[in-house]
Amino acid sequence: MPKYSIKCSRCGAPIQWNNSTLNVSCEYCGQPVNQFKKEDNFKNKFGSFFKKISFPSKEKIQGKFKVLISKQNILSESQLQLIGKNLNIFFGNKRNLALLIGLPIGFYSYLKINYPITAKPFYPDLPYKMPTPESTGNFWLLVDGKTRESIRSTKYWCSIWGKNQYDSLSECINREEYKKYYSKDSEVKFEDWRVFQMGQRKDKSFVSREGIFDAAVNCKKGLIAYYRTGGLFEFSQQKSKFPTIFDEEHKSEYERKKPAMIVRKMGKLWWKTEGADGVSTDLEDGIYISWHKKQVKEAKERLKRVSQKDYCGYREGFKHKCTNKYRLETINSSKEWLKSKKESLKLQRFWRLENGVGYSQLHKAVCKNLKTKKFPG
Repeated sequence: MPKYSIKCSRCGAPIQWNNSTLNVSCEYCGQPVNQFKKEDNFKNKFGSFFKKISFPSKEKIQGKFKVLISKQNILSESQLQLIGKNLNIFFGNKRNLALLIGLPIGFYSYLKINYPITAKPFYPDLPYKMPTPESTGNFWLLVDGKTRESIRSTKYWCSIWGKNQYDSLSECINREEYKKYYSKDSEVKFEDWRVFQMGQRKDKSFVSREGIFDAAVNCKKGLIAYYRTGGLFEFSQQKSKFPTIFDEEHKSEYERKKPAMIVRKMGKLWWKTEGADGVSTDLEDGIYISWHKKQVKEAKERLKRVSQKDYCGYREGFKHKCTNKYRLETINSSKEWLKSKKESLKLQRFWRLENGVGYSQLHKAVCKNLKTKKFPG
């Protein structure tokens, strides 16, 4: 059994006990153990844990900093002495030392909790077939056009890809954005899921359902699963157009046996896994934006490989084509490829935050009764 040790609050003598002898008293003064403060138990349980952590001493930190500044040739001797004096004052204050160590740990913990980029691989249990909500024609607003996140992603996209599709950068940035809606009164409840019709609107038009998935929200698990709405009729149409692309996996999505996309709330981020038409596999991989990160990693490995002096991409019999010009062109093309993959990863981060606004609004509206404006308002 685990043992615990504290000091008697009356006489200061040491007392040890385990779970089976919790009501033991101090053998010196008779003070009952069950009258000791809870915070004493906490200190004894976790105090030994923190003692095992090897924090650098203030002398070690101070010494390294002095060595660092002594190697420069900009500051004078008097200035160095003044800095050394102030260092002694700074490190002499235990509070400053605690802040110096605690702030990075606190910042790391904040990022780990609110913006996790790794987690245990996961895929949710889903119903065999998600029910279809009834159409009511009523919609409530979730995202009203431009948001701070959408403006940021639009500016980045326009600066790299949009300039060839618009007459000017400003025209690209100021284009009209879709407003996103959900049909509150179309709700269908199934087990822990609540299913709704979704819609979007641009300019002053009506709310459209064309090409828009239904959303199934699971408040207990922080999940939103998106399901196709076209049925087997739409699948057969797509199959006739693209017979080599649309397979049984696509068919199961049109039958609503599998979702076309799942998003999961992880801190302040929304991780995403897509179905047959997508590439995102965050939940299964346990890595945020995993596919795009893999692309960047592979591009880096390729650049490293082609940069080696003995690299030649031709097979035996054609090695004479591996000239200096060929090697230079290969390296430059690999650098461009890596650059494009990094740009795609950065854009994906912007898009995730932009789409996350809509996911969060839907989750709040369904799970926390967020009041939204009905269309038309």
